[in-house]
Amino acid sequence: MDISKKSQTPLYRTATREDLADIAALEKEQLGDLACSYVILRQLFDLHGSHWVVAEIGGHVCGYAIVGINAAQVAWVLGLAVAEAHQRRGLGTALLARAVSGCRAAHVERIFITVRPTNRGAAAMYKNAGFQWVGHDRRYFGDDEPRDLLMHRIQRSPLDPPIAGPNDKRWLKPSPEPTNSRIPLLWWK
Repeated sequence: MDISKKSQTPLYRTATREDLADIAALEKEQLGDLACSYVILRQLFDLHGSHWVVAEIGGHVCGYAIVGINAAQVAWVLGLAVAEAHQRRGLGTALLARAVSGCRAAHVERIFITVRPTNRGAAAMYKNAGFQWVGHDRRYFGDDEPRDLLMHRIQRSPLDPPIAGPNDKRWLKPSPEPTNSRIPLLWWK
């Protein structure tokens, strides 16, 4: 039995705190000076970690999608990277699809991501996943660090349950049964 292929099959799962060192190493490998430090990753994880997805092969994290969702149900893919040895195998596409799926489950309406304009492979992957160009900032991460801004609108299926707003009747406490306390007592007649 050949187990080499089995060990190369990625496992996609929610990130854990124990993954942060691997994520920080991948950040440094892929982003160099723009990488988030372990401290920043830890704080982002404490805020949004339940939305992060990792790809694991052979017990090692080889890719991640860092997702943050705000109170207005707007999400950002804050980081998406795959280790160089595992690139061009569909892991980035699969991580992005799982991130979008998680946002859909969290009732997010829009997802944003930035991409370096020269990174045509990533831009094409995002566009194939439904992201559309919405803007450009030539100094997004400082001098000589331009980024295109892309957005994905979550399309709801007719089978999706409606999103309950704060005034939805399901959230309101039922009124007590009416009482006759305002009806005058005329028992003396």
